[in-house]
Amino acid sequence: MKFVGLALLSVVSVSATTFNVAVGDNNGLVYNPPFISGAVAGDQIVFKFTSKNHTVTQSTFTSPCVKASSTAIDSGFMPAAITPQPTFTITLNPTTASAPLWFFCAQTNPANHCHAGMVFAINPTQTKTFAQYQATAKSSGSTSTTTPPPTNSTNGSKGTSGIVHTVIVGQNETLTFTPNSIQAVAGDTIAFTFVSKNHSATQSTFTNPCSLAPGGVNSGFQPIPPNSTMAAQWSITLDAASVSAPLWFFCAQTNPKVHCHTGMVFAVNPTATKTFAQFQNNAINSGNTTSSSSSGTASGTGAGSPTNSSSDGSGTASGTGASIASSSTSTSTHSSNGAVLGLRSSVDAGLMVAIVGLVVSLGF
Repeated sequence: MKFVGLALLSVVSVSATTFNVAVGDNNGLVYNPPFISGAVAGDQIVFKFTSKNHTVTQSTFTSPCVKASSTAIDSGFMPAAITPQPTFTITLNPTTASAPLWFFCAQTNPANHCHAGMVFAINPTQTKTFAQYQATAKSSGSTSTTTPPPTNSTNGSKGTSGIVHTVIVGQNETLTFTPNSIQAVAGDTIAFTFVSKNHSATQSTFTNPCSLAPGGVNSGFQPIPPNSTMAAQWSITLDAASVSAPLWFFCAQTNPKVHCHTGMVFAVNPTATKTFAQFQNNAINSGNTTSSSSSGTASGTGAGSPTNSSSDGSGTASGTGASIASSSTSTSTHSSNGAVLGLRSSVDAGLMVAIVGLVVSLGF
């Protein structure tokens, strides 16, 4: 019976269509193609960011340059200068495939991309056409309903709530977060971009740097195949409570060695009395204690575990339905600054094709 079930799943996956969309194609303020038609439930739209720093942000037909809601689909800013170039995938379900979906680029620096006509549509109709939607976007530049222009951060983007801090996880195949610490305020977003091996961004405490903090957030393991052109992204948006004290993170991978014990840690708002250097030293020294993480599975909300022991954990991710991987089942429930159901997300390791920016709020 188990074999039959797997066979049926394979048939379902094969029947879905994948639509590829180039974001910023040829350095233009465009989505190519600008719209797709005939997409049905189960189909995937894979956005590849090829230039500049764009977003895929859901709006409405009547307000094309404004995010539809706090829980609308939003890739967040995707700087194409990173290697590999990021992608973002939407998987349609019966609800999202039942009516047109409208998207725009939220970048406003140095020019408002949406007002330039950088919009995209899924399943436009004869009464709500792509041409009408794009014309409304261009004309909305003279209205007061558009998103106010952001100010650049040190890594080139700011969302409507605050600065987007991009943190590269595993840059150049190293056991590092780059940068390894940042200063942030309420409303800022931290976008962890996983580019190699199989790492996690797991919250800990200053005194127990290699153990999941009680109630802490966790990206789960994010496997990136060797020599892959793909990446994965997981983001957190900070609120007033979460920036009232430093936040501490580590990589929970322990196969073939404990990454945290090598110093693979990250901090938000370290202080003069609790510095990043002290936190990293605590992590390195914890390799000699019994309080450190000793298995390849990070426990708690959002935890996952690697299944390939021969490649530094770069195999598929598994877990109790809580791991966030680069092809989680993206639907319109993705949020850029709203909570995601207890910080949980389903994972479909067999369809790992792209980057998914899943954003959660730290509310503790």
